[in-house]
Amino acid sequence: MKKKRSGLSLGSCLTLCLTAAVVVGCIVVFGKIRSGQPEAAMSAQRVMGLVGDALQGATPVPMPESTVRTVTVTLPPVSENTLAPLPTLAPGAAAQQYRFSLTFGGLMAFESEISDSVYDKTEKSFDFRPVVALLAGKVYADMNLVALPQTLNITDTKYADAMAPAAAAEAVHAAGFDDALLGTEHILDQGAQGALDTVEALTARGISCGGVTAGSARQNRIVQLNGARIAVLSYTDTLTAKGKNALEQQPDLLRLYDPNTVRQDIAAARAQGVHCVIVCMYWGKEDQSSVTNAQKNTARSLAEMGADVILGYRPARVLPVEIISVNGEDGARRQAMVAYSLGTLLSESRDAGAIAGMLLHLDITVDGTGRVRFTNAEYTPTYMWRQSLNGKVCYRLVCSADAAPEGMSAQQSGVMGRALERIQSALADSPLTQR
Repeated sequence: MKKKRSGLSLGSCLTLCLTAAVVVGCIVVFGKIRSGQPEAAMSAQRVMGLVGDALQGATPVPMPESTVRTVTVTLPPVSENTLAPLPTLAPGAAAQQYRFSLTFGGLMAFESEISDSVYDKTEKSFDFRPVVALLAGKVYADMNLVALPQTLNITDTKYADAMAPAAAAEAVHAAGFDDALLGTEHILDQGAQGALDTVEALTARGISCGGVTAGSARQNRIVQLNGARIAVLSYTDTLTAKGKNALEQQPDLLRLYDPNTVRQDIAAARAQGVHCVIVCMYWGKEDQSSVTNAQKNTARSLAEMGADVILGYRPARVLPVEIISVNGEDGARRQAMVAYSLGTLLSESRDAGAIAGMLLHLDITVDGTGRVRFTNAEYTPTYMWRQSLNGKVCYRLVCSADAAPEGMSAQQSGVMGRALERIQSALADSPLTQR
């Protein structure tokens, strides 16, 4: 009877490889120590770090499932007018699911009176952080986007209603937002340089930017969240005369809304394997109080083209949010969440509509077949509180559903209550629940 040949098992091979790697690591460590590294300074953490460096191979360490990664991708135009389908699954195969959360805020305008209220004449500096401090803890999704209707000035302390100090970027960060939409009416008032300065001020504080093509910002981007690929596309139907002039000189700064352009952009995004398409629309009029038929028709067209979430900006007040069902251009029945106007989150205005804002919170599940499900949809009502403190006007952004903050008068508490009722009324027939 022949004796079976003994061999190394897979486990034995892995053990030998690991042992060899540890030996190499030790050689590296002791080599560093003998080459002059003082023993007193060689902490256990440092030794482990050196061993880890020696052990690390060419294979990257996988990121935790909850890690948020943002990747900017240029979306090239495509000639096809139909959506490129996502890869089909083999019969009986389960679709890979991805889950991510989003928070969207309305217009965050650091207008001149707000800048006045936080200016330190002695230090010649601004600290906007107290303005948003009471909102802490309300913004904590995988991606948190807010719209900025101004340029940021990084050269000096000059400011105006359409241009805020660069320090405003710190308040955006302090409020919890990590993404800024810049494709608004005044972004090109200072030309391409003004847009670039704004992007630099925000990215210096770790805030990604979209809606305009300047520096690291792109009008259209693909963002990766927990493995899902989300396209964030931005369009505007309104620019100032200065902005139009700047766009004529440099047409690639941003895109005005055009259905054919949007269709191509969505097709390009789908061709890159995008699971969810978000379209940001800066549309309508600042003082409008209801959704127009034109906006409803545009929203349906966007949904038919493949948009899953449509976010409206420019009107100062919150307008309804709804889920619409359409037949997509690929023939399939699909749904889209439409927020016609997220209103004003931060402003010096005391208009009844402008002082009542909202945060939109969405939990989304997507899979490789292109199916998008809104597993949770909520809103946080907000109120722009103005008070006089030690003879100086102060602005504070608060959650209107919370108890009145310390220092708020009974009169102001009543105003905040009416602001809450206004938001609740605007969203009464929406698919959202109040957070």
